[in-house]
Amino acid sequence: MSVRRARVLAACAFLTTASSAAANADDCRLQRIASFDFTDNGTVAMPVSIEGTTLPMAIDTGAEVSAVDPVVAGNLHLIERPIRQGAMYNAKGEQFTYVAVLHSLGIGEMHANDVKLLVWPSRMSRDGRIAGVLGADLLRQFDVDIDFGAHKLTLFSQDHCPGKVVYWPAGNVAVVPMHVVNSGHNVLPAILDGHEIDALLDTGTTFSLLSMESARNIFGLTPNSPDMTKTGEIGAVQTAVYRHTFKSLGLEGLAIANPTFYIWDNLMKYSMTQAPHTGSRLSSANESGGVTDLTLGLRELCHLHVYIAYKEQKLYITPASTPAAVSIGGTAAAPTTAVAAH
Repeated sequence: MSVRRARVLAACAFLTTASSAAANADDCRLQRIASFDFTDNGTVAMPVSIEGTTLPMAIDTGAEVSAVDPVVAGNLHLIERPIRQGAMYNAKGEQFTYVAVLHSLGIGEMHANDVKLLVWPSRMSRDGRIAGVLGADLLRQFDVDIDFGAHKLTLFSQDHCPGKVVYWPAGNVAVVPMHVVNSGHNVLPAILDGHEIDALLDTGTTFSLLSMESARNIFGLTPNSPDMTKTGEIGAVQTAVYRHTFKSLGLEGLAIANPTFYIWDNLMKYSMTQAPHTGSRLSSANESGGVTDLTLGLRELCHLHVYIAYKEQKLYITPASTPAAVSIGGTAAAPTTAVAAH
């Protein structure tokens, strides 16, 4: 995001507090900041204290900036100030107009004062079960460990020996180099059906996504291809959405068989007001709305144990001991892919 983010958010106060508490590491042991269980509801969420009230917030590596639900902001009587510089939008094309000023924000034992979060333009979930999102602006100050098999989310200090992070029983470990761009997004190399392609790791999106442009140019797929299934339409101009199952997705020695991607024209590249709602990713008016044409969502990630080392710019991935089912619309969806490390 190039919309003067530092002038809009001041989450660094929290991150400084959290980091300083674990800055005295003198060995290779991981230092746990906080650990929580999460449930199968299509969202990886953890309890966060806002003004002394504990509420569930989604962990969203695809969101550049952390945000709070507008009803939650009102119920907690948060101070809201208009955004006067720049224009920011969510993936639905709705513009952010306010930022909330928090006196207190806490994750586990870590607390901070005077933290600013964007106020989401509309309800973040229909049933109000999500109070906000913790985006890359906060997450990138930690190591983020997500064990989808055990439904466990853990934040670790970044003060440890490089590469000494796989604390769980594991055979082969895929060590995937990633590039943390200015927005905080994790861009990693992937191989989809033999083709090299950059991928975005997005824990805020249920399904994995692929742009129609890449589907056509790289894989020769068109809406008329026999193995393209139309699933519906999205956006103000009713853009058609298709589903396609590929043969294999590779991540540095780890293979996911039969990954399924949802495909459509990426309208974010052309019109923010016509952008599809696929998650909580944020974008500025002068950006493309994403950093890659391929997005890995929870439907594929649920087979994995993923350790995101932001400081090292590496992912440590193993198959989950018990692959989790992702619940979509309140209905549990069994995994459709298999994972193998080699």
